[in-house]
Amino acid sequence: MSRPGQPGRRGQLAWSVFLTALVLLAIVISIIPLVALVRGFVQVVRESRTLSGADAVAFGFAFTGLFLGAVFFTYAIKYYLGTAIVLLTSLLTGGRNGNGNGNGNGNGGSHPAGDRHATGLSRIARNGTTNGNENGYHIDLGYKPFVSIHVAAYNEKRVIERLLTCLQQLDYPEYEVVVVDDSTDESVEILKRWSRRRRFKIAHRKSRLGFKGGALREALKVMDPRAEYVVIFDADSMPFPDSIERFLPYFYQSNGEGEVKRREEVAAVQSYQWHVLNKSESWLTEAVRAEYAGSYMVERPFQDAIGSLKMIAGTAYMVRADILRDVGWGTSLTEDWELTLKLYARGHKVVYTPWAETPAECVSTFTRLARQRMRWAEGHTYNVRKWFLPIMLSRSVTPLEKLEFLYDAAYYLQAALFVVGTASWLISDLVFHVHVPGWTAALGWSLIFSNLLALPLMNLGGLILEDAPVRDFQGVLGAVVLSFALVPFQGWAALKGLFQKEEGPWFRTPKTGHITDPVKHLRRLHLLRRWLLGPRSGGYSRQPLASVAVPPGRRGKGGGRRPRVGWVMAGALLFALAALAWGSMSSPEVSAAGNPLYLHGTGTAPGCTPGSMSATPGVRAPGCTLNDAVGVFSFTGLPAQNVAAGTWSFTMYWTPAGPIPLSHVTLSVGVSATASCAGFVATIPSGGSTWTTTFGALGAHTTSPFTVSTSASQPALAIPAGGSLCLRVDISQEDDDVPMVYDGRVGEGDTRLIPPTTVVPESVLGMVGVALVIPLVTGRRRLFSFLKARG
Repeated sequence: MSRPGQPGRRGQLAWSVFLTALVLLAIVISIIPLVALVRGFVQVVRESRTLSGADAVAFGFAFTGLFLGAVFFTYAIKYYLGTAIVLLTSLLTGGRNGNGNGNGNGNGGSHPAGDRHATGLSRIARNGTTNGNENGYHIDLGYKPFVSIHVAAYNEKRVIERLLTCLQQLDYPEYEVVVVDDSTDESVEILKRWSRRRRFKIAHRKSRLGFKGGALREALKVMDPRAEYVVIFDADSMPFPDSIERFLPYFYQSNGEGEVKRREEVAAVQSYQWHVLNKSESWLTEAVRAEYAGSYMVERPFQDAIGSLKMIAGTAYMVRADILRDVGWGTSLTEDWELTLKLYARGHKVVYTPWAETPAECVSTFTRLARQRMRWAEGHTYNVRKWFLPIMLSRSVTPLEKLEFLYDAAYYLQAALFVVGTASWLISDLVFHVHVPGWTAALGWSLIFSNLLALPLMNLGGLILEDAPVRDFQGVLGAVVLSFALVPFQGWAALKGLFQKEEGPWFRTPKTGHITDPVKHLRRLHLLRRWLLGPRSGGYSRQPLASVAVPPGRRGKGGGRRPRVGWVMAGALLFALAALAWGSMSSPEVSAAGNPLYLHGTGTAPGCTPGSMSATPGVRAPGCTLNDAVGVFSFTGLPAQNVAAGTWSFTMYWTPAGPIPLSHVTLSVGVSATASCAGFVATIPSGGSTWTTTFGALGAHTTSPFTVSTSASQPALAIPAGGSLCLRVDISQEDDDVPMVYDGRVGEGDTRLIPPTTVVPESVLGMVGVALVIPLVTGRRRLFSFLKARG
């Protein structure tokens, strides 16, 4: 008979094992491109004596493309893993207690908020029970901790009164609002009217010293000494009335018997900056909204689930007042990231919840967005440099948190890595027709599109989890465009932050105050299960606890029945990735352009029978020999392809080494339409399908090995499907008996032929992914309207 709570422990153990296995699998997959890079580099270095200056440039592009693609691929795998885990666990746990009632003990009820074993985004209350209302949270401490809400404002005349009105309507009895204002506009007069109201403290600064961090320092000075917690809101926020109640449970945990204790390690709780107030204003606001959905509904819950480092993100978070007094505010351009690193370096933790979501504005113009992201990028990398050693050497920071910090180090350079890497690979493939040895064209396209589709899929997952309306999904495509458009701005700012001595000035992001869409609390995630499995999975009352009103005439379109568009788009992305993976795995290595083809023999060495060529070096000891005879070697079973016009090279080993006064080797290269090169000379026509060269005149090659290249560019060779590339080697000697050595170990007999670059039609396979961005060209709104009409 099982003991109470035992199933919960087994469930936690199973979840931990499952999560660990997925993470290990992701790590293995993420290093595959790096392994290919090292393998190819070693092979090219070994063959470097045959590279011309142009070849070195071409391979430089190829290696740059693969290296940067491999770096970005580590981010892509993280996004895929996070999307899979969050969607899967939300699906598996979404139907539990679907009506919002019942006991949450066992598998979920006793988990503290942010516990790495907590299942997905489950909204189970942390005291062991769930409420029937929309909030879903309740914690009884026996008293109400005093909460101080801090706002740093600068010229926010369009939004500041809206925020203060929301704060006045909070349904929590013990709180104050401290506003520190640096304004030079009408905000000063607006705030004067609020300074006489209960709970509100308004302080005006005549300078912007320290920017936002400096203003928040002033707020700490006038904060009520009773304050146990501090909440930070930006001026464009519109918090729901129950916001404080939603933060508090994450600082506590239950022992399963009703006893509630503080989680001493938790210093701050970050919630969802829900940028939806003006999401329908333009394609740009739709794109920004989709970006935030992926980050806050997928990436951050995944970080919370596995226990990695989590960032405080500027607004909509609660922090313990005693810890904040101790660490203090910095004056960085990204004071939130600076505070995050201060907390972790001291052994504190940050947890995340999407269920204290705070509606806010999307940046409405590209210029404002670029300036905002440049500020973020500069401050982010500046603090990475400043705090790198304290974080990496701290015993209080776990290995997984340090790994996340390393990911974050190049966070604002991700898109730049992708663009430069992709451009380098395309130049090497389409211009120079050169790949890293062993890296086929299909693999190259697979790497590009697996990187390209990672963020759109994560953003789709976030919108699906939110049960977003249909029009929001078109923002995913806009977010792709936006990520590339911001590359030069973010990249430059990130490099500035990395190398400059001090950070630059703070540029404020202006707010419009526009509201285009009605906003209600996020719905419970068991709706995801209902969406997939139908009404039988249960339901709940959809009456909202609170909502944000929309001015007449500004209501967004696209409400009503929730569509299947998100799943259609996600399915299309996954199908494209599967097709690329299948194509890359089935692509023959011959398509890796510029690889040397090593000669192999059959039978017993040294007197082998000439046989095949392949990209794999020989391993015989001793190697095979060809002496005063003709040998035909074939590379068979090839897909239809063209061997480009260019220069061919042949490297020959022989024994014994030394000067060969009179020895001639004649080479002929051509194509056979079959899987055999038998009768090669007789069956291969002339006039562009073969080339022949003779070398070995008196004193021309005095040391083994000897490399010769064709004196002029040879014409292209067309290989039909299932055909063969054939090499005929005719060795004739007049004096000494000196055999050619092949199929031997590297450096001892790896006689080889290096063809010009090859262009294989399988490269077109990668263009499958291009179909996914067609709506950007053909009219996104018409496509989505069609899909919506189809249900």
